[in-house]
Amino acid sequence: MAFVRLVAAVTASATKKPTFAASLIVFILAIMLLPACSTVSVNKQASSKTISAQRGNIVTSNKLSSDTASTLLSAGLNDQACMQHFDLCLAQLTDSMLNKHYRSALAILSELHYAKAKQLAKSQDCSDALARPPIDPYYANAALSETQTDKQRQNTSACLTSYQARLFDAIKSSYTYLFYDRLEHDFEGAEAAKSSQPNRIPTDLDIQTQDIYNAASNDVLTQLYESTDNAHKLLGDTANIKVSYLPTLKALDDSNEAAIANSSPLQGEPTDQIKVMKMQVDNYNLDIYLPNENNYLQNAHKQASALADLVSTYDLRLSGLNSISKRPGLGISLVASLDNRYTTTIRQLLVSSLSGKLSKAASNGSMDDSEMSARIYPTGHLLMTGLIIPTGDSVLDVLSSEQLDIHLYNPYRSESVTILGDNYPLTANFSAGYGLWLAENQLDGVGYLNLLTRRQEASLPKLFMLEPYDPNKRVLIMIHGLASSPATWVNLTNDIFNDDKLRDNYQVWQIFYPTNLPILENRYQIQKLLTATYEQTDPGGQNRASKNSVIISHSMGAIIARMMLSDDNLTKNLDALEDRNIFSNDKRQIDTMLKQAFGEEELGMRFKLRTLPQVDTAVFLSAPFQGTDYADRWFTRAIRRVIYLPLSIVKTVTDNLATIATQGDLAQNPLGALYLQNGASQLSDKSSFIQLTKNIAINNRITYHSIIANNDSDITQGLAQLQPNGAKIDLSQAAPEENNRNSATSSNHNAADMTALPNEPLVSSVTVNEDISQALTERLSDGIVPYTSAHLDGAASETVISGGHSIQANPQTILTLRRILHTQLQQPLP
Repeated sequence: MAFVRLVAAVTASATKKPTFAASLIVFILAIMLLPACSTVSVNKQASSKTISAQRGNIVTSNKLSSDTASTLLSAGLNDQACMQHFDLCLAQLTDSMLNKHYRSALAILSELHYAKAKQLAKSQDCSDALARPPIDPYYANAALSETQTDKQRQNTSACLTSYQARLFDAIKSSYTYLFYDRLEHDFEGAEAAKSSQPNRIPTDLDIQTQDIYNAASNDVLTQLYESTDNAHKLLGDTANIKVSYLPTLKALDDSNEAAIANSSPLQGEPTDQIKVMKMQVDNYNLDIYLPNENNYLQNAHKQASALADLVSTYDLRLSGLNSISKRPGLGISLVASLDNRYTTTIRQLLVSSLSGKLSKAASNGSMDDSEMSARIYPTGHLLMTGLIIPTGDSVLDVLSSEQLDIHLYNPYRSESVTILGDNYPLTANFSAGYGLWLAENQLDGVGYLNLLTRRQEASLPKLFMLEPYDPNKRVLIMIHGLASSPATWVNLTNDIFNDDKLRDNYQVWQIFYPTNLPILENRYQIQKLLTATYEQTDPGGQNRASKNSVIISHSMGAIIARMMLSDDNLTKNLDALEDRNIFSNDKRQIDTMLKQAFGEEELGMRFKLRTLPQVDTAVFLSAPFQGTDYADRWFTRAIRRVIYLPLSIVKTVTDNLATIATQGDLAQNPLGALYLQNGASQLSDKSSFIQLTKNIAINNRITYHSIIANNDSDITQGLAQLQPNGAKIDLSQAAPEENNRNSATSSNHNAADMTALPNEPLVSSVTVNEDISQALTERLSDGIVPYTSAHLDGAASETVISGGHSIQANPQTILTLRRILHTQLQQPLP
C-alpha cells in the first residue's frame, strides 16, 4: 500500500541518522497511517439515505442498483467495460452466477439490458437520426458526402436496432421475474418446489424490477404513434421497421352521432381488445390492440393518424391541481391526444374578433346553429393504460420469444387484467387528460375576452365531455358564472376523479358559454345544446346516462340552471314590467308590440321554460336569484359599459322588431332591456330580467340544494351557535405560533397557564337545518350576493360556507358537493 511504502521510506532515512526526534516522527506517522490500511469503515447516516441506496437503480438514480453492482464486482466485471462489450459481459456474468436459475438473475439481467438501452439512446449514432440539416456547406456541419451519408445511415440503423432489442430484452427479463414465481419447471437440476410456500411480500428487488419493466415499456409505448414535434422518436422511420394497419371488423360509422356517442362496440364488449396495427422491428413482431370502442377506433380507422402525441404520465408534471387522481397497478398511464380535437386560445379569439368577417349565420341574422353537433366536443385526450406482454408458456419461451403484444386499455372500463391465470389491477392517472386539456386551452383568458371583446358574431355555448361517453354513468353538468370558464371547476372535477365511487358512477360535461349574452338567450342556447347531446348520445333515452343527471352551477350559471328546471311561461309575467311612466303613444306602441313579438315562436321559445327531463338533482352555488346591488355600484357600472353584445344578437332582435322602434328606444324600454342588455347588467336587482325571473318555480320532481357563501367570520360563528350540529371547524390553516405561545405562557408560569389552549378555531361551514332569524339573514353576504338573494325555499339542504363569492374551489364546498352526490347514489332508482 502507498501508506506502508511511505512509512518504510521514513524508517530507512531514520536508520542512517538515528535521532530521538526522527524516531518520534516515525512512531507518530505509523500510528496515524496504519488505520488507513483498513478497507472497511463504519459511519452513521440518515435512514432515508440507506433506503434510497437500497431501492435506487438505473431508472431512479441513473446508476446500477447495489445488487447488480455487487454481482458485477463478484464476477470481476467493471460496469463501464460491461457496457462497452455488452454481449461478452453477459456471457461472463452468466458463467459467474452459480444460482443463475433463480429469479434474482432475471432482475439483474433486466437492469443491465435497460442500462445498455439508455446508453445507446444517448449515443451519437442513435442521435444522428434526429440531427438537423446543415446550415452552410463551408462550415463543420456541412452536408455529408454520399458515402458518408450511407455510412451514417447504416450506423444509425444498427444503433436503433440494438437499442430496440435491449428494450425488448429488458421487458422480457423483468416480465418473467415479476410473473413467474417458480422457475423450477424450466431448468434441469433446479430444486424441487416446496409443498407450501409462505406468502411473499414485495422486496426492494421486486420494486426495482417493476421499475425496469415500466420504464422499458414506457420507452416503447411512447414511440408507437407519430409525435407532432417528432422530438423523442427513436422508433423512427428506419429501414428495420415495417408498419401495417389492419381493418376493423366492420366499417366504422363516420356520422356525427357515432363520433359523439362513442359507445357502441364493433362486436362483443367494450372491454374487448381489437388488433389494429402490426409492427415489425428487425426480428421482432409487435401486435397493437385498442379497446373495442368507437371513440378509440374511429381514429384507428384513419390508419396512420390513429393517435397523435401518445404521452406518458411518466413524462408529465401536473401542477395547479389540488391532488392527482391515480389508481395503482400494472402498466403505463398514457394520454392519447387526438389530432382533430378542439382547442381554444386567446390568440384565436383575438384573430376572430379583429377579422371583421361575419359568419353565414350571423350575416343573415340567424341565431340557430344548424350544426349543433359542431359545438359538442367529445374528449380530445383519451386516457389509456399500456401493457406489453411477451408471448410464451414458460420462462424459456418468453426469454427467447420475438413476439410482443401491446395492449392499450380504456382505464375507465378496464380495471384489471389477467396474466398467467392471475388477476392484476391496471394503473391509471385520471387527472392527466384533464390537466392536458386545461393546459392546452386558455379557458380563463378566453372567458374574460368573450365578455369584453366586440365581436361580429355570437360565440354560442359549447359542451365538453371530459371522458369518453359512458352509457352506464350518470351525467354531471357544470355551468360556470360571469366572466368565467370551465377552468373554475378544476378542483371539484379533480376531486370527483379522485373519489372511486363518484368516478365509477358519474361522467362530467362542462358548459362554456359567453357571459355577455342576454341571460334568456344563454339559457335557450345551453338547454338546446344539452337536449341535442342527450338525443345524439342516446336517441331512445334508455341509458343510465339519460337519467338522474345532476347540474352544478355557480352565480350566473345558477340562474340559468334554475330556468332549465322550471316550466313557467315568462310571457305571462310581462305585464309586471310595463313602463308605468308612459306619456307618449310611441312608448305605449313599443310595449304592446314587444309583448306580441315575445309571444311569437322565434322569440317566444326564449320565454317559455321547459324542465330538462334527464335532470333530477341540482346544486346552486352563490346564486343571485334576486339579483345584487353590486351590479349597480359605480365601478361595476363602468365595467358593464365595456361589455358588448355580439352584433348578430342585436341584429336578430332589431330585425324582428324593426317595424316598431329604433335600437335606442328598445334598449331604454323595460321590456326591450330583456334582449338588449348584456348578461352582467341583467344581474342587477333592479334589472328587468331579475324582476321577470326572481319568483319562477322549480319543477316538483327536482331535488335541489343551495350552497351560500358568507365573508364575515363573526356572523358565521354566530350562525354556528344557532346550528351547532351542522357546524364544521376550519382546520385548513394552523394558528400562528405567537398566539399559541401567548396563550400557553404567562409571567407566573403556573400550571393553569401552561395548559391553556389557543384561541377558538373558526367555523368553515354550517348546514342550516332551521329557519334563520331575519336579523341574521340580512347581514349574511359573500360581498357580492346577499343571503336573501341566494336563499331558495324548499331546498333539500342549505349550507353556508365561510368565504367570498367564488366558493366553487373551497374545500368545504367540494366536500359538501361530494356528500350530495353520494346521497343521490343511495336513492332508489326510478
